[in-house]
Amino acid sequence: MLKPFYQGKLDSFCAIYAVLNALRLLHGIRTSRAREILNESLLALAENPKAFRAFLEQDTDYVTLVDSLLAFVATRHPLRYFRPFALPESKRPVDAGKPAPLLNPTTAQFWTQCQDWLAQPGRTLIFRFLRYLTPESGPVNRHWTCVDKMDSASMHLFDCSHEAESIQNIANTSFVTSEKGIRRETLLWIQPETVRFLRLPF
Repeated sequence: MLKPFYQGKLDSFCAIYAVLNALRLLHGIRTSRAREILNESLLALAENPKAFRAFLEQDTDYVTLVDSLLAFVATRHPLRYFRPFALPESKRPVDAGKPAPLLNPTTAQFWTQCQDWLAQPGRTLIFRFLRYLTPESGPVNRHWTCVDKMDSASMHLFDCSHEAESIQNIANTSFVTSEKGIRRETLLWIQPETVRFLRLPF
């Protein structure tokens, strides 16, 4: 049974691990190849000390890193990827020749699109979520993850964390797609603009 690559307890490399685990699902890459990609990514980041510090201290959302890493690995491990959900209008980039991503999806729209995407073989997706302890506090956890399967009720994460309190499954009623939706019963915010749908190129 295929298992995810696990993140070290002291590092903050979950965005890279999410991409590596997507490659594991799509191409079955082995540990040695994943280590090469991780090392190459860290060496490239180290060329820009300011960006590298932001990466290490989680002072970034890692979206640019993820997109750069996907573009890099796609040259060696063929895959297609795209952004199904848009940034807020003021920050929304234009993808020439591609359908416009859905702006501000509801949780139901988010769930349906992700479930439809994963219904076909050779596909996965990655995204970032923020977890809160209370609606009044800021997020205690900011994490990138990879999804391998889901149904109408639950999404299973092919996740890099094996901490006891880590999230391995997300119920369709347990999250929001906007920070404004944070409530005591929904303390998980999945950021739709970070979602990347990935598939094999056939």
